[in-house]
Amino acid sequence: MAHVITLTGPAHCGKSTIRKMFLDLEKENFMPIMVKKYTTREQRTNDDDVICVPRIPKGCDLVYEQYGVRYGMQMKNLYEYLEAGKTPIVVVNDIRAVEDIKSALGSLVYSIFLYRKPAVYEDFYMEEKERYTEKSEKDIEKNARTRFEKAQAIYRIYIENIHLFDKVILNTTNNKDSAKKQVECIVNQFMSEFLDFTLNTSTIKNVRGINKNVTDMKGSEHLDNK
Repeated sequence: MAHVITLTGPAHCGKSTIRKMFLDLEKENFMPIMVKKYTTREQRTNDDDVICVPRIPKGCDLVYEQYGVRYGMQMKNLYEYLEAGKTPIVVVNDIRAVEDIKSALGSLVYSIFLYRKPAVYEDFYMEEKERYTEKSEKDIEKNARTRFEKAQAIYRIYIENIHLFDKVILNTTNNKDSAKKQVECIVNQFMSEFLDFTLNTSTIKNVRGINKNVTDMKGSEHLDNK
């Protein structure tokens, strides 16, 4: 029962926490695995799902940009995990990238949107202050304001395209038990819905062959990755 699960949501919605909850629910018929992305942003202390690089490798056929930072991944990794019977968990914060993955893999994708609350300037200010202690107050305020305004715009895009997602997780409180129950419910329902779906190597290879050109084309439409 291998499928791709995408997690999408604005800053501070708890994507890392929710991803870990999915990973912790591994069982015989549900084998989640984290998929790392390449990114051009600076390395952070809590980075575990990204590989920081000066430039996105040319082999990445799914590339998008957010907050002026580029992200990229290789679709072949998803196919390989699926062929091995695993369920890739991918954090994708770009609507078009979610659409591309769905276009390439169709019903093999289970897309989830994480909602917490609208963007709040103070959250970005405190985060900037904690991350970049060497920066001046002026720079911290400027960066926080820029990120806040972009987050507002991205949030609106998410809401306008909410129909693209199969499920929504409401992570609106500090109570992790509530979010955990939602994740468990999704996994149980996920397993129930696909209980009769037998996914074998030939199925994945067929989908992979059909969609290879589509994926390559979509990736080039996003950004010129040279």
